[in-house]
Amino acid sequence: MGAHQFTIPPEFQADLKYVEPRDARTDEEILSALNAFTPCKRNVANWSRVCGPSWIIRVLDALPDSPNSALKYLPADMLPEAFTKGTMEGPYTGPHSANFLRGACLYLHGGVFMDVGILLVLDLDRVCWATLADDSSHNNVAVPCMYDVVMTNHFVASRKGDPFIKRRHDLFVHLWGNRTSHAGMANGPASQLDLAAAAQNGYQFEFSVDAMTVLEYITQVLCWGRLCGLEDAGDGFGCADYAADNFLWFDSLKEDWALETIVVFRGQNAFDALSTRLDADPESEGYKTSYKAVWRVLTHSSMQNVSHAKKIYPSPELGYLWDIFGMRKTAPIVSQGHLRNF
Repeated sequence: MGAHQFTIPPEFQADLKYVEPRDARTDEEILSALNAFTPCKRNVANWSRVCGPSWIIRVLDALPDSPNSALKYLPADMLPEAFTKGTMEGPYTGPHSANFLRGACLYLHGGVFMDVGILLVLDLDRVCWATLADDSSHNNVAVPCMYDVVMTNHFVASRKGDPFIKRRHDLFVHLWGNRTSHAGMANGPASQLDLAAAAQNGYQFEFSVDAMTVLEYITQVLCWGRLCGLEDAGDGFGCADYAADNFLWFDSLKEDWALETIVVFRGQNAFDALSTRLDADPESEGYKTSYKAVWRVLTHSSMQNVSHAKKIYPSPELGYLWDIFGMRKTAPIVSQGHLRNF
């Protein structure tokens, strides 16, 4: 094992150990294989190093001539025309497009569908896949949970052909219908959610848009919750019992958004914390915040979800700031070595 860029502080040495990258290829070799685009290249390359060559990574797009075009992996009749014909309008075309693909990909292929903003700390087998792939396990789906049956949509894993995943996808596509924008999607009974409950459970998000727009933005989450509450989906399938018996839920605040609990859900605070130099004054408040944030994520989280959420929050999120200013200052959490917690 070669020299390491970072030293694990004594108080964390019982929780962390050094592991070498499982994929020894250079960035250029990994990116050539992925044919990925610039904003996600560094992070997606790290997925390969964390998970190793047993995982096949695909970064899908909507470009017809691209080798990673979504329609090379999915039949067009599973997706709304707004996606297949490129007629979608509005400020959230990217997130909505990804949500169309999420359910279809998982149902047809199985595996893990996650946003490119996720920084993996644990490999996917340890996060959930070893359990889902175990024939003796009753768990077929793994998803982060905010509270009750309210999931967070940036990470969903499932076995191929899962009946709940199919019904959630069908409901979401049905609600979208022939629309070309998200406007009006949250008017039905499937679209009810108490946003105040999220704050009561520690999610201190602030929104710059009205509540209806927020619900329209997360309609796929509302569809999930709606199905989880149904004893019968209308075809004899008991969604509520299936969710209770076959889902592997994990706490999204602890596992996916631990950074936010330290930087109080402010993108600029997160950017500043992850831009702190290793040789900065260790007694400064900025260094202390950075130290606490980074080591909390590395020692007790499975991943860190880096959000963009453009035009949803009143101030820019970390993902947007990294896109604008680049990642050249962010040394602490992104490295050539990988730290795994026990």
